Amino acid sequence: MTDISTFNHHEADERVAAKHAVSIAEENWRSLCTQYASTFVAAERRSSDVQSALKELLQEIHVNTKPSVKRVGRALDPNYGEGNNDDEEEDSEGEGEQEEEHLTQPASTLLADLAEKHRLRRRTLMQHSSLLELLELPSLMDACVRSSLYEDALSIAGFANTLERRHLMESVSEKEEQKQTVVVGVVSEIRRREADLRRMLIHRLRGDVTMPQCLEVVTALRRLNGVELERRNNKSGEQHDLEGVHAAMEMRLQVDFLEARDAWLEGGITKIGSAQAAAVAAASDKGGASSSRTSAQAEQILDGIERYRTRCFEIVTQFLAIFRGSFAPSTSSSNNQDHSYSLLSMWTARRVQTFLTSLNTNLISHVHDTATLRDALDASSFFASSMGRVGADFQSQLAPIFEPLLTKMIVGYWSDGLNGMSETLKACRDAGIAGPLFGTETSSSKDNSDGINVDDVDVQSSRTPHPPRSLLALPPLARFLNSYLTGLNELRRCLLPGAFPSIRLAHNKLIADTKMALQANERAALTPGLRGEATKLREAAAKMKAEFDKCVEPYMKNSLEVALGSFDYAVAEADKVRVEAEKKAAVLVAEKARVEAEERAKAEAEELAAKLKAEEQTAAAEAARVEAEERAKAEAEELAAKLKAEEQTAAAEAAIEKVKVEEQDNSKEEMEAADLQSD
Repeated sequence: MTDISTFNHHEADERVAAKHAVSIAEENWRSLCTQYASTFVAAERRSSDVQSALKELLQEIHVNTKPSVKRVGRALDPNYGEGNNDDEEEDSEGEGEQEEEHLTQPASTLLADLAEKHRLRRRTLMQHSSLLELLELPSLMDACVRSSLYEDALSIAGFANTLERRHLMESVSEKEEQKQTVVVGVVSEIRRREADLRRMLIHRLRGDVTMPQCLEVVTALRRLNGVELERRNNKSGEQHDLEGVHAAMEMRLQVDFLEARDAWLEGGITKIGSAQAAAVAAASDKGGASSSRTSAQAEQILDGIERYRTRCFEIVTQFLAIFRGSFAPSTSSSNNQDHSYSLLSMWTARRVQTFLTSLNTNLISHVHDTATLRDALDASSFFASSMGRVGADFQSQLAPIFEPLLTKMIVGYWSDGLNGMSETLKACRDAGIAGPLFGTETSSSKDNSDGINVDDVDVQSSRTPHPPRSLLALPPLARFLNSYLTGLNELRRCLLPGAFPSIRLAHNKLIADTKMALQANERAALTPGLRGEATKLREAAAKMKAEFDKCVEPYMKNSLEVALGSFDYAVAEADKVRVEAEKKAAVLVAEKARVEAEERAKAEAEELAAKLKAEEQTAAAEAARVEAEERAKAEAEELAAKLKAEEQTAAAEAAIEKVKVEEQDNSKEEMEAADLQSD
């Protein structure tokens, strides 16, 4: 039972496998039919054209041979006479003047003409296989073109030139040319296949091809140009214009090469914001966070720059390797070489301009931080330096694109800080609350604000100085300064010297706008009828304005110059700070010396007073000691007398107690004696 079930199971598996194989074969058949549908349609159309051409040919043969058959019949008919005009009347409508001339010829001439034509037809039938091969040349070339057999297709094209030279160029009269209709048709069909071959070769250059493949395609195109040049030479026979024609063909080949590779370059670059880019972003960001989308767009920009660089450099390298080596160092070819270099230069300039335009659009739309801007600048600079190896360095054209964007980003941070401070001040005025405008100022901030370390002057001049801690008492001004320093930190990531003038102008405008905002706030706070904590609001407005003029504005200026790396300014500021520190240190030293002198004099006075006081204390102590000794001696004598009195009292009490005991003993003895006497 197990064997039978196993056999049925295997048989079912074989049926399923066979069914699956049949479905796969059917799918393959359908895919092949779909793939070669154009070939099938072309073959069907070609067969219908051949059938219609054969019908027309048979009809033409029938029409052309019918008068000759009638003439031969009349010539061979013995009963036919020249006076018999019945047949002539019947055929007068279908025959012309030339037929009437042939009717007047004798029968021997007509028979010789027919024999010559018969001999020609028999000779043609003997070359039937060769004629079939000749007629199959267009189809064979079409198959070679579709199969990418370029060598065989070019050989057929060269053979067409040979046919044209042998059979068409040697014919002098138009009648002889009309006799070569088959050769003319074959040659024209091959010429059309040559155009298909050229289109297919150029279409292959539109894909991703390596240097050997590209060289193979260009070689085939050059051989095709050679075939065309040979055909023109066969037609005209002029030798002096061949060099000009060859130069024009070579220039056209270079133009076709650059156009095809240009299409390949454009096809491999994904535009930011397109459907393909959106698919890539969706694949990289399944959560849909805005930060990850921004990073994905930045990665697409960097990837597009790298791909553009790789492909541009590859195209230029291929062009120089293929077309530069084809020119000989002769005077006749130097002009062509100059034309090729000018063509490559124009193409490179156009591609660089297109790249810069696209880069500017993508950066404005999708880059919002200086880190990504720096990465894009590095990639673009590397692209420009790579193109510099072929004489197309465009690093100087990158600054007008990146510098305005950098300035815009930095000014954006500063504007956000100023707007936030203005909104905070307005909200506090409207609500009549002064609490958010005041903070806590620590004691360490006061110590740090008063003290200056001379050893740290050089260090502070080369980096951003520490923010003044006194601003902790004014939170809106502190947040504004934080936004300003955030902009400077972003500036450090992508520091471009060309943007310094615009950044300084934006800094000056920011200072002016901030002063105007603080003045407007103070003016609004001093307006009569301000509700809420009006006194504190006015105090905060005045304090913020004074603090900005006194502390924040100089600090912002110093921080900007340090961030921009202004060495002269940093050295001048360091010298200024050093002089001020030295002056302050000298004042501190003098003050310290004065304090030390006062403390020393005070200490000496205190020491003298202490010495005098010690002497007085010593004399008093001596008197107290003598008095204490006398008091102790008196107390000792008194104690001794008291002890002696106590001893005497104790002795008297002991004697009294002894007498009492003796009396008790005597009384007991007397009682015992009395008892004995009574008994």
